[in-house]
This record gives sequence, structure tokens and C-alpha cells, in this order.
Amino acid sequence: MGGNITYECQGGNNYLVNLELFYDCSGFPAIQQTLHYQSACGSYDVVIQPPTPTEVSQICASQLVNSTCNGGGLQGVNLYNFQTVLNLPPCAGGWTLSWVICCRAVTRNLVGSPGIYLEAQIRNDLAVCDDSPVFTENSVPYFCVGQEANYNFGVTEPNGDALVYSLIAARGFGNGPAAISYFGGFSPTQPANGTTLDPVTGQLVFTPPAIGRYVFVVQVQQYDVNGVLIGTVMRDVSIVALACTGNQPALQTPAQLTGAGGPGTPPAPGGLVTGPNAIEICNGSPICFSLVFQDPDAGDVLAVTSQAATLLPGSTVTVSGTNPLTVTVCWTGNINNSPVNVLFKVNDGACPIVNRATIAVNITSVLPPTGTPDAGTNGTVLVCPTATAFNLIDQLGGTPDIDGVWSAPDNSFHGPQFDPTTDVAGVYTYRAGNACVNVSATVTVTFTAGTPNAGANGTLSICSNAAAVSLITRLGGTPDATGSWTQGGVAVGANYDPATQTPGVFLYTVPGGGGCAAASATVTVTEVAAPNAGTNGSVSVCANGAAINLFASLGGSPAAGGTWSGGLTGGMYNPAVNNPGTFTYMVTGAAPCANATATVTVAEQTPVSAGTDGSVSVCGNGAPINLRTSLGGTPASGGTWSGGLVGGMYDPAVNDPGPYTYTVTGVAPCANSTATVTVSEQTPANAGTDGSVSVCANGAAINLFASLGGSPAAGGTWSGGLVGGLYDPAMNNPATFTYTVTGTAPCANATATVTVAEQAPVSAGVDGSVSVCGNGAPINLRTSLGGTPAAGGTWSGGLVGGMYDPAVNDPGPYTYTVTGVAPCANSTATVTVSEQTPANAGTDGSVSVCSNGVAINLFASLGGSPTTGGTWSGGLTGGMYDPAVNTPGSFSYTVTGTAPCANASATVTVTEQAPANAGTSGAVSVCANGVAINLLTSLGSPDAGGTWSGGLVGGMYDPAVNTPGDYTYTITGAAPCANATATVTVTEV
Repeated sequence: MGGNITYECQGGNNYLVNLELFYDCSGFPAIQQTLHYQSACGSYDVVIQPPTPTEVSQICASQLVNSTCNGGGLQGVNLYNFQTVLNLPPCAGGWTLSWVICCRAVTRNLVGSPGIYLEAQIRNDLAVCDDSPVFTENSVPYFCVGQEANYNFGVTEPNGDALVYSLIAARGFGNGPAAISYFGGFSPTQPANGTTLDPVTGQLVFTPPAIGRYVFVVQVQQYDVNGVLIGTVMRDVSIVALACTGNQPALQTPAQLTGAGGPGTPPAPGGLVTGPNAIEICNGSPICFSLVFQDPDAGDVLAVTSQAATLLPGSTVTVSGTNPLTVTVCWTGNINNSPVNVLFKVNDGACPIVNRATIAVNITSVLPPTGTPDAGTNGTVLVCPTATAFNLIDQLGGTPDIDGVWSAPDNSFHGPQFDPTTDVAGVYTYRAGNACVNVSATVTVTFTAGTPNAGANGTLSICSNAAAVSLITRLGGTPDATGSWTQGGVAVGANYDPATQTPGVFLYTVPGGGGCAAASATVTVTEVAAPNAGTNGSVSVCANGAAINLFASLGGSPAAGGTWSGGLTGGMYNPAVNNPGTFTYMVTGAAPCANATATVTVAEQTPVSAGTDGSVSVCGNGAPINLRTSLGGTPASGGTWSGGLVGGMYDPAVNDPGPYTYTVTGVAPCANSTATVTVSEQTPANAGTDGSVSVCANGAAINLFASLGGSPAAGGTWSGGLVGGLYDPAMNNPATFTYTVTGTAPCANATATVTVAEQAPVSAGVDGSVSVCGNGAPINLRTSLGGTPAAGGTWSGGLVGGMYDPAVNDPGPYTYTVTGVAPCANSTATVTVSEQTPANAGTDGSVSVCSNGVAINLFASLGGSPTTGGTWSGGLTGGMYDPAVNTPGSFSYTVTGTAPCANASATVTVTEQAPANAGTSGAVSVCANGVAINLLTSLGSPDAGGTWSGGLVGGMYDPAVNTPGDYTYTITGAAPCANATATVTVTEV
């Protein structure tokens, strides 16, 4: 799957050569290999036996046991390091070490399955006993299809030589050093989509387009301090693209100088970023730099390892966060350990295949420059987009140093050449000096609008009646829109209008600038006279009219000799032969003028018909009728009637019988048409008008004829089986009954209805009685009636809704009246109310007693006028509360009520106050010249806060101020407790 050759000088022209080969564990194990080495001094081969392999599979640790290297099914890779020591004396041109094998696995980018050729060059004729660069990232990497990959071989250089990386063609065609062909879309520098390689750090970025293997060959050239090429190594490796379930981590922010706290903290002086992930440090200066990695899978936890501890002795590495993850490295520049390429490996912990990215940071330590750096002065340049590439430094003012570094407007690093065809406009910054001392200047590049393009010469042949035409559309090519037009040296507009301009040559000029010359092209305009067919017209003819010439119906001044559409000969339209429509007259135009046309629209009018005469008989009370329905034939609508009829509507209630004439107006040139309808009327039957009657369900029979309105004719018939129109509530059911009188045609029968409603006798229920409490809640007396009293009645005694309130109303009889619906009478019933006197326990009260007081009767603490003989809660006998026996709280007094009155109760809440404590009287003897003492200490354990007699403040007795005698201490008792006192007798010695 690839490999490389490196070497280490052992002294005395002896070199330890490492042939490192990667093997797919699903294939065969390694066998002995032949290494070839040659120079001007000779050509030799050495056979090397296979060593013990090291597994380098990109598999999580827990799944390594399942790799193909260990008998499992996961893709595994072994690394074999074939080693031998060769004696290579200095020879002109140095030594070339090489190895070749016949075949390699099928890949996505190489044609066929050719061999693999590896090579290393030792120029020990130029550099004595030097080591080659070393590849520290020893794996065959797996990456995700369609995702941008970051990979670095982690090359280090033990001797501090400068390294330059490049992509070269895969070799091994014909079992030799010949280059191998690539499939279309791939090349040595584009082994996968979007491949870039940083020549300073060796950083590879690419995107594999499909599942499979892609061969990458990186060459590393080694230069000494004088810039002399002293060695070359290469690595050929098959990078594997997989269909991943997750995303690869990526470098979100390249190496940037920061403080020790990472991004956002200010960096110390002495550092300079010279390229992507390339840092320059002034010797002895402490600097820090940070990289930020992120995985699109937000739940992934990133982990990082680096070579900083080994390659940057004394450095510190700080890792913060997990996704994104920030690595901050702090180190002091050391000219004796430079340059250094530090590898960072980041993975997302995926299993079994680990998703990862490898990034190298190149660190170079430098000494201060011998002179003062000079970046020149700022410059500006206007550039034509098609101009040739030029050196940016030539656009700076002053005398800038020639060994500075350029950065593009996006702060990415840029070469000294500006190519207008690939670079963007903006501010380019030039930095001279190094990390110890540096200065900068800028060149602002602005593009002209583009290379002037006036297109190619053109012509315009235009009709004299055409609309204005844009001249630029007549130029060939793709002319710029920024030019201007002239005719005979006089400026004109961008359009040619035959109505206002004269034909000729029009010159289009696009100005130049920024190194671009002006461009010009011409449009030659010619005009052709337009034909004239007149303007559109119209004509109306009668369907039975004579033929007419449509030419006379054209407007304007049409030219004769044109042709007509529709088969018209000479423009003659004959209604008996032709159909109405639009007919086009065309006069042929000479190119580029289009033919001229105009139209005449012919409309034919059909002779109108009012139908034939008719007659109709109507009822004197009939509905209005449309007389047009009584005409014969097929009369046209929209005509007018004589006799003032509107719309032909004859209304017997308004109009008189007789003849009425219908006239349909002909559309010119057709005449009007008329026809007549003769109307006669019949007298209508009369059944009167609708009526209604209400009867009581137990009333006598009535004759419904009397309930009809109007003047109904006698002799009609009734519906519902009524004989002679008699309705009997005992036999018939209420309903609507119809009276019918037969009419004479065309008059219809006449009908009228009588609607009968029956009213049920109302019920106020049966007399009742009720007893209430004098302080009871209001009650509804209707609930005390017997039977099924109807709702909605009224009560005597001023009761509203039948509600009796003992607090408002007096006991006695109350009458309930339900109004009957006529013709039924009202109904009444009576409720007799009696009242009971309520029990009275008084109202709630409260009392406070002293805890050492005498017993009291709580009855005296009730409010109002309580009735005696009630009972007390809390075990009180006769309501007596004794502080020595009872516990303070609430005690209820209950008086039993006479039904329907409820019991009455009231509560007395008792609180107890603790008696005041002034202690016990005592005596104290003090020295006449002693210090002041507090007499309170001589009273035992009295309450604090009392007052003293004798003017003592706070009970302090001072022999120098006070005189001996009795001093009384008083504690004020909380009512109803009395005050407490105690006395201290003071004697002095």
C-alpha cells in the first residue's frame, strides 16, 4: 500500500537505511526485499530479511483485535521497517537508494495496477554525515468520501535543515522509475479533487470523490543553510476513501499567535505568522500559538496528541474544550532547534474506524536582522483584468527589501507576483524583516471595469416606420455596455429611431484604462420605405343586403393593388355568399420592411322577428303573465309592448283586457317587426281570508266559517272531516282547516284557512302549609303546594317569585294564582305559613386572664343577649374557666333550637398572660469606696426591663453617688396581671 526510504548517518560513511513498507493485512505477509543503491562509484543490491511488523491500522483501540491483521474483518495495515547498514563513501552526484515491486492494488486515479517505485538521494558529496527527513505519521489514512480531508506526514528534520514539499508522479511503470499514467480528471498534482500541498508544512488538503484508493506521492527536498540541495526522500501511499457514518474533524482556525490563555488573549512580541501554520520566532522570545479544531457532528468529543513535548523541549501544551477543541502551545524560540515541524493528530473517537485530521505547524527560530527592515511605502495600482502578471514590489514606493513576505486581502499568504487573471482586487500587504523586527507597507489593487470590448462592426437595415432599435445589439461579439455612440463626430444616443434620425455610419467607442486600449466598432444604418395598407375599419351589413367593397371601410390612405383574405375578389363582400368576420388587406413590403396589413371587421345583422299574433284568457286576480309566451312563431327577446306594458308583463290587477302590440327593433340596416296578443279576463272565486281561533279544551263546539276574514262565498267545503265547518274540542284535534270555493277556468279554486288552537286549563296545585324558623333562609312557597302547580304564577302578600323571607314577611296564608290562557279561567291555591322563634347563643367574645388569677364565668364574655341554659365545650361546668385547671383557647356555647330552627352557638376565646416576675427581695453590703454594682444580681432570676426606685439607672448602685437603704425593682404586669416588685437592702462598710 506504499512506503518510503530514509537514512541515518552512523559515522564513518556508514548509514542506517530504513525501507518502510505498508502492507494490507488481507493480503500476503512480507517477504525479503532487495534494496538497490548506486552512484558514480558503483551499483549494488542488498537483500533484507522481513522484520516483525507493527500494526498501524486506523481503528479504535477496542476494535484492533477485529482487524484483518488479527484475523478479523476490519481493514488492517501492517508497517514493516526493513533496515540495513550501508557504507556509502562520498561520490560525485551522491547516492540513489531505490526499491521497486511489480504490482500495486487497483486505485481510483492510476491507470491499471502498475508497480511501486521508491527512492531516496544522499548528497554526502555536499554534506558530510547528514540524516534524511523522517516521516513520523506512519499510517495508511482512511478518509470520508465527499468530505474535505486534512493530512500531514509529520516530517521532522534531525539536523535543522530546511524542507520543501511537492507532489510528484507515481512511479513504477515497467518495474522501474518511469512515471505512471493517471485517469482523466486526476494528475500527479491533483491525485484527488481539490488537492493542495503546502510547500512549507507539507499539509495536504483534498476531497476524495468516491469510495476506493487514491495514490499520493509526496517528495521532500532537504536544503542546508546555504540553500544547497543535499537530499531527497519520497513517500508513496494509498489513501483509502470510505463511506463514513459521521464527519471528520477539521482545522477551524489555523495556527495563530495568542497569549497563554489561547484565542482572545494578546500575544507576546517576538512571533510572526509567515504562512498557513508556519510561525517564525525571534531567538529567546517566549511565544504561544493556538489551533482550533471542530467536528460538524456536535456530539463528538475530540481528542488531540502532538509531538510538541519531543520536538519543542520545555514547551507547554494546553487543551481546552472538546468540540470545538483548542490546543495552545507555548515555547521559547531557540535558534539551535530550528526549523521544527510539529504534528498534531485530532480524532473524534469514532469506532471502529477513527475519523481524524493531522496538521503540522512549522516553527522557525531566527536572529534579529543585521540591518533595519524596509518595506517601502504604500502604493496603488489600477489594473486591466487581461494585463500580464507583474511584481507587486514594483508598485511600492521607496526602496523596499526584496526578501519580504506578501499576504492577500483575506490575510492568506501570497507570492510576489500579481496575476490579474487569477488574483482578486484589494489590499496586499508586504512585510519585511522577521519575527524579531518587521515593518509593512501595502499595495491597493483596483481592476478596471474590464478589457475594453466594442464588439465587431455590424449593419442595420431598418424600415422607415420601425420602432427605435438599440445600436449595440447590431454589433458582433459581446461589446461592453460602457461605451458611447457618435455619428460624424457628433454624440448620439444608444438607439436609432427612423422617425428622428437619418441613416449612416454610427461609431461605438469603449474607453480604455489600467493598461487597456480603447476599443471601437461601427454600425452602418440604411432605411427602406414602409408599405401602407391603411388603418383598421369595420362595417355592418344586413344578412339579406347587397354586396359592398370593403376597401371603402379602411381608414387612412391605403395603397391600391393589395390582396384580401377570405377569398374576397376585389374586396367585395356579399352577405348571401360570405360569412361575417375579419378580413385582412395586405400590401407587400420590400425587405426589411414587413408587409403592411389592415383589417375590416364585417358584422351581419339578422332580420328580427316579433312572432305571430295570439290570444290569452286570464283570471281577474291571477298573477302577472308575460304576453310574449302567447305569441306564435319564435319572437326575439328585448322588444317593447304597447299599452305601457313593462317587459310584456300583463297584470290583471293593473291592466285592462284588450289587444297589446309587441315591437322588436331591427339592428340597422334591418327594419323593425311587430305582432299582437288579445287578452280576455274571468271573475275569480272568493273563499275569504285566513283566520284563527282559540278554544278551551273543554269548551263548546264552534263554526269556523265565522273565523274567516273578508267576504267568503257560501257553499264551499272544509278539510279535516268538518261537517258544516263545526269544530268540537271534545272530538276534533287542533290544527289548520282549509275552506275551498271552486273557481271558473282559468281561475283557480279559492282557499282560505282557519287555524284552531286549544288551551289546556291551568293548575295552581293544592293548598298546603309550612313551618319556618324566624331567622331561617328565604324559601319558595310553591314547593309547599300539593299537586302539580304550573310555574309562572303570582303570589299574594307581595311575595316576589313565591319567596317567603322570615326576616321580611309575616306568617299567615299566601295565595298562588296561575293565569289561564283565554278562553280558560285562572287557577288558585293557598299555603299557610307559621314561624318558630330561633335559639340565641349570643355573639362571639374574648377574654384575657392572668395565669395565676381566679376562675371566671365565660357567659359574661358573650356578646348580644344569649339565652341561659346552654352547654359549653371544653368540659367547662357552668361556663367557669379556672386558669389553674383549664388551658387557654376557644370555648363554644350552644343553645338547642326548636325545629325547624337550628341550634345556636357562639365562641369565647380565652388567652392567658404570664404574671410579672421581679425576683425575690435580697440584701447586699458594699464598700463605701467600692465600684458600682448592679443590684439586679441580688434578686434571683427576675424579668429584665423593670424600673428601680431611688433614681437608679439600670439598677447600678454607686457608693460614690448613692446612699445605702432599700431600693425597689418593679416589673409592669401585662393586663390583667398586676405589677410585681422586689426590694434590695443596701448597707455600706
